[in-house]
Amino acid sequence: MSDTADISVISVISDTTIGDDLIYDTTMVSKFLGVQESTLRKYCSLMQKHNYEFNKNSVGHRVFYKRDIEVIKKIVDLKNDGSLTLNQAVKTILDSDIDNIEDITDIEVIPNHDYKKLLDEFSAYKREQMEFNKEQMEFNKTLIEQLQKQEQYIKNSIDDRDNKLMLALKESMESRRQIAAAVTELEEAKKKKKQWWKF
Repeated sequence: MSDTADISVISVISDTTIGDDLIYDTTMVSKFLGVQESTLRKYCSLMQKHNYEFNKNSVGHRVFYKRDIEVIKKIVDLKNDGSLTLNQAVKTILDSDIDNIEDITDIEVIPNHDYKKLLDEFSAYKREQMEFNKEQMEFNKTLIEQLQKQEQYIKNSIDDRDNKLMLALKESMESRRQIAAAVTELEEAKKKKKQWWKF
């Protein structure tokens, strides 16, 4: 899927209308305008700070009408000219006579009989994405388990090595103690033997 959707795809978002005005969602509007969804949300938030009002659906998400898209496109174009900051572009457009903003004529309306096909394709894409996410989560879980096992193995190996070193050290010290005791005992025996010959 390319970054910029075909212009006509924008009409697949919903067959809900108010009069002849189709309702669009954030995903398709961002594709139509050629911006990331996060960028579009940033634009909309800034517009709301300048008292621009968006309608929302039943779950509180913004919905867009053709007029909203026209206004946002003007802001995007003005911002992309490079002479103004985003805030300046928003203020300039919203302070102008937005009622006279030129209509976007590139938005094509898809016939109703094509909605089901396009919605099915979109649903299939969502299912594939969910399956990919599930597989990725399983992979991550397996990887974490393997790393934990490896970490535990290394820890056990280090503990085992340390225990063996301590045991070897204790055995070495015990051997030295025994040797020292034997040497002392031998020295004592020699002294006693010399003392006996004196008599």
